Amino acid sequence: MTPPGIALLALVAVGCGFLAYADLFFIPLIAGALLAGLIIIYYCLFQPLTGFYIVTTIAFLAFYPSRLLNKEIPLSTVVELLVLFLFLGTFLAQKKSMAKGGGLMKTSVSIFLLLYTLYYLAELFNPSMENMGGWFFSFKRYLVYVLIYIIAYRLIDTPEKLKYFIKFWIVFSFIAALYGCYQQWFGLLPMELNYIKSDPLEFKLLNQGGTIRKFSFLSDVVSFGILSGSMSVLTIILGINEKRKRVRNWLYFFSIILILGMLYSGTRTTTIILPAGIGLYIFMTIQNKTTLATMFACFLVAFFVLFAPINTPVLNRIRSTFNSKEESLKVRDINRHYIQPYIYAHPIGGGISTTGVEGKRFNPGHPLAGFPPDSGLLKAALELGWVGLTLTMLFYLAILYQGIHYHFCMQNKTLKVYMVAITGALFATIVTQYAQVSIGQIPGALFFFSALSVMKKIKEFDEEEIALEKLTDQYGLTFNNQ
Repeated sequence: MTPPGIALLALVAVGCGFLAYADLFFIPLIAGALLAGLIIIYYCLFQPLTGFYIVTTIAFLAFYPSRLLNKEIPLSTVVELLVLFLFLGTFLAQKKSMAKGGGLMKTSVSIFLLLYTLYYLAELFNPSMENMGGWFFSFKRYLVYVLIYIIAYRLIDTPEKLKYFIKFWIVFSFIAALYGCYQQWFGLLPMELNYIKSDPLEFKLLNQGGTIRKFSFLSDVVSFGILSGSMSVLTIILGINEKRKRVRNWLYFFSIILILGMLYSGTRTTTIILPAGIGLYIFMTIQNKTTLATMFACFLVAFFVLFAPINTPVLNRIRSTFNSKEESLKVRDINRHYIQPYIYAHPIGGGISTTGVEGKRFNPGHPLAGFPPDSGLLKAALELGWVGLTLTMLFYLAILYQGIHYHFCMQNKTLKVYMVAITGALFATIVTQYAQVSIGQIPGALFFFSALSVMKKIKEFDEEEIALEKLTDQYGLTFNNQ
């Protein structure tokens, strides 16, 4: 540090102290936030790979400051704006390096994603909507996820970057799950408790079975539970196939903490995550010897959770998932039967953001306003109609088909493991859409849409390796003939 730099820092410190003394402390805070924002924008534009992980980190922490300060801070909107700068940065970097693209748009996932986007645009003219504010609010968020899909494909362009991408999500999801475990073992911080108590309805939803459901530093218990569960599928599959004992033990340790975080969220929908994700892995690798051991271990764990003579609020919450007499399940079934005639009568749905809380906000006079969909699929059926629901299901099937097809077409064993692990994590998340609106909240949505394009990159890495081997063999044959 040079003397002029020290002098400048001292001057800034004195100035901040004077402003704080004059009850103008918000001025240095705003100035600091603007400076940090400019630095982040610089990385997004000129070092987009670093910017990508900075934006993802902000997405993980976007909702935590609101709980600490008991005041809504729109950091999620900041994330959306940064994604736009990040997309521009990848465009500039791609143009500068003259990199060739276009392979992503040839996949079945991209085709259905494009069709879904066009259908989303057409919903702007849905006559059932009272105003377009809800459509703009929802489409803006959806467009960010489409950009993330493209951004990840452009940035994750080497096997080393792929490994870092997977490690990053495992570590940050582990940290989130570990903090959720801290909340369970040591209790919520006073600021967190005050925040959830400020909304009596929210506190009632979180206080279930004699314990408060945990949310870590994410937006809500559903986002936390589903992210922890899907990432535990990823770490378990990677651990099963890891040859290095030290790395395998770390992956299993991460899996345990992630599963605990999932359980402490109290989200009963997550009960299906591990059976779905690991079940798909067993289906895709049934020829492997370790698969049978995995299947047996999963059976023992499931038997213990459901029938062990242990009475705890966490286990009781999980077991209530299979209780057909549970009141909340009855209410959901009644709601679904009640609203079915509306779905049949409206093939293109009631319009975007017309159900639940969003419906009350943007379309208060709509027949669906305030109706709780309680399911991503039911929400699609109500807002997009059975036409939109069909398109949604085809999109999910395209994801599953692409992951399975790529896995069986590949040769590199390590890349095959990455493919089956990511496919299992994505499938586990998709299954939860039956009972929750589980796809669409940050940071989980960033992983979901990034992983969709990363699947294509993994296949391309394998193709490049095969092409290189063929070229090497051909060169060697030509050399021997000479």
